[in-house]
Amino acid sequence: MAVDKDRLREEEEASFVRFCKIILGWDYFGLLTEAAKQKKERGKGGGSGLRQVKNTYKDVDDYLATFEPLLFEEVKAQIIQKKDDEEVTEWVLRLVVECNESEGFLLPSVTYGDDEGEKIVQNDLLLLSEDQFKEGGGKFPQVYAFALVEQRQHNLLRLRMFLAGEVMNLNTDVIESRTRLLKMHGLITSPGLLHEKRLFSVKICSLSTISREYFALRSIGSLPFKDLILTAADKSSGSEDQAWKVSQPLSEHFQGSLNKSQMEAIDVSLC
Repeated sequence: MAVDKDRLREEEEASFVRFCKIILGWDYFGLLTEAAKQKKERGKGGGSGLRQVKNTYKDVDDYLATFEPLLFEEVKAQIIQKKDDEEVTEWVLRLVVECNESEGFLLPSVTYGDDEGEKIVQNDLLLLSEDQFKEGGGKFPQVYAFALVEQRQHNLLRLRMFLAGEVMNLNTDVIESRTRLLKMHGLITSPGLLHEKRLFSVKICSLSTISREYFALRSIGSLPFKDLILTAADKSSGSEDQAWKVSQPLSEHFQGSLNKSQMEAIDVSLC
């Protein structure tokens, strides 16, 4: 049984849209505030916050309902932990030179210089703000939003933003409007002169790795061996010395995807 590549491609595109809608609507300063609150509670003996997960799942929806929230919590952790030793957090002034819209997303292009101190690449997450902000330096800015880098050219960054609102409880059908996002939309799409459409940006983190993890998570329904993942029961229940038994769909997938030496390596590892 082969993987349906067309279906997989469609699911990956849908997953990308979902991934972006959820993350790009988040409130950066709200995340920092919530993280500080949780850290304070843990300091008072409120527990580690770690969550146990079950080993088997009744279906794909049950699996996704378990692991999708955990993955987005990991995204939040990456955003909050942007102050790694090697991270540069200087705000850079940018101008919005053009803007398009597609599938509910705003797709602005902003200025970029090759001589900038911090390299920005595809799938980097940026924070855009109408004003510069220094943490611990006063009130939060009023107009700000996340943007995902879709493409970098020698003098432009092509970005993806979701300014319709914030997705509630990972349900993309429930979106609550946010004033900061509406103001950001107005700023970027205004018919003003180029020098009037200015924004400051700072790189937060890269979403390359975790976005691939998310696509893999969402694609489980298309895998011929999904039952093996859901039930975790493909190992013989007999003696510990017995070899693992590979299900027929998984075996067919291996035979269609791997070369002879790879198959031999798998056979050895399962003995």
